[in-house]
Amino acid sequence: MSAAVYLNELGVVCAAGNGKAALRDAMLGRTPLPGSLDECDSPGQPRLLGRVTVADADLSLLPPARRSRNNALMLAALAQIRPAVDAALARHAPERIGVVLGSSTSGIAESERAARAFHAGGALPADYDFAMQELGSPALALSGLLGLAGPALVVSTACSSGAKAIASAARLLRAGLCDVVITGGVDTLCGFTLAGFTALESVSPGRCNPMSANRCGIHLGEGAALFLMSREPGGVRLAGWGESSDAHHISAPDPSAAGALAAMREALARAGIEPGQVDYINLHGTATVQNDAMESLAVHTLFGTGTPASSTKPLTGHTLGAAGAIEAAIGWLLLHDNPQGELPPQCWDGVADPALPVLNLVPAGGRLGRQPEWILSNSFAFGGSNAVLLLGESLMTDPSRIPVTELVAHAGRMCLLSRVLTCDGDSVLAEVDIRADDLFHGDDGVGGWVGLEYMAQAVAAWAGWQARGVGETPRIGFLLGTRRYECRCPRFLAGDTLQVTATRIFQSDNGLGQFECALQLRGDTVATATLTVYGPDEDTVAVRAD
Repeated sequence: MSAAVYLNELGVVCAAGNGKAALRDAMLGRTPLPGSLDECDSPGQPRLLGRVTVADADLSLLPPARRSRNNALMLAALAQIRPAVDAALARHAPERIGVVLGSSTSGIAESERAARAFHAGGALPADYDFAMQELGSPALALSGLLGLAGPALVVSTACSSGAKAIASAARLLRAGLCDVVITGGVDTLCGFTLAGFTALESVSPGRCNPMSANRCGIHLGEGAALFLMSREPGGVRLAGWGESSDAHHISAPDPSAAGALAAMREALARAGIEPGQVDYINLHGTATVQNDAMESLAVHTLFGTGTPASSTKPLTGHTLGAAGAIEAAIGWLLLHDNPQGELPPQCWDGVADPALPVLNLVPAGGRLGRQPEWILSNSFAFGGSNAVLLLGESLMTDPSRIPVTELVAHAGRMCLLSRVLTCDGDSVLAEVDIRADDLFHGDDGVGGWVGLEYMAQAVAAWAGWQARGVGETPRIGFLLGTRRYECRCPRFLAGDTLQVTATRIFQSDNGLGQFECALQLRGDTVATATLTVYGPDEDTVAVRAD
């Protein structure tokens, strides 16, 4: 199966914003910091919590045993990508679509309320079901709602759950077990979690302050991020991931950072890039004393002080099982419509800890000055469960940035196209600059018959672009057969620029396809042809004009 997998669509709800636009504004510092003091889950102890406010989801769509607030947040994220999900359902059989989510709380809040009711009145609420607390509930609820029959599971490895779920979903696609996977993470606030972190003396009374000398712990949040993942090019590419286990301590990270380093190196190796190519690192950055010390050592060791980095947990709160997915969502947004490379600033008091290795923390207004290409996201959980995601630009987004020789199997003067302007699932637009030193240029210009070669190479560029999008190399050339070609221009002159279009009008399962092709010169159509293409094996593609 294809090695390339893509996060095609994104739905997200969190304290920093509900939906892509709101989250983008918050993460780039365009809106005030979210959050307010809250003691709903810690009576008598006001805490800053990243609580989500969303319109109530219609939980009546779910069986009673699945009607939890955790699943309500998941449905709110699903609503944002529902059209794309429905389109996938129309294209693929139910057993070819999977669900892999990360979570650590599931329906614990419902169990807490049921326990209080039992203590007060001696009976559990009539609408309570123990199954609400099952960790698998989000995946089963989503799979059942959509009528899916593929794998449905929840990964629960504390703060790395969301990231590990995304990696697990990628493995299902690469193994050919699924064609589409809905993946991500969801977690909701509850007293149990807050009490546990408080007992560990890991909770800050206010906003968390990562990498500061004054840091004193996390502030908790909640949220959900769902991706539609497939092998179909588009959106953002999951270029790499790395996972490791410290086996060091039940809660504290390995201070040597060996596990974190191993996970980051594995993600880079899987993507085939070097540390210096990464444009931004979204730190796990919990603001606990030990985690920040370990992570700063790991990042400094591998990336030095050059790569911009920041923690976005002051915006979202620590969303635990959803954190890896929400922070992947932040990376996804940075790779979309971001021509100046704006980066999330580090939200902290600015008091650097002299005991920590120096990192290049993003200042307010920080930017690359260009579109980012590679985003690394770290998730380092209790028990040393480490997961790192490496996101890259979709290779399908802008063919004009790709050298033509990387799309067609020709080099030097044999490559007749000058540039590819646009490309999508069915069509390509390319240009040819006629030059006096062209391969086919004679004393009186380039013969009009060469226009067919321009069309053939445009189709080749389309095929190469499709191949590149799924991690394959372009096929070796096009073989031309019988030609029927109509051209109103006897020759093309040096200085002319031709626009070449090719639109796919037919595709069969056996490799046959047809393209309607045209050449335009100064806005006028000067040549047309219908090209029938056939891929007889993995190395060649035959083309003929009928």
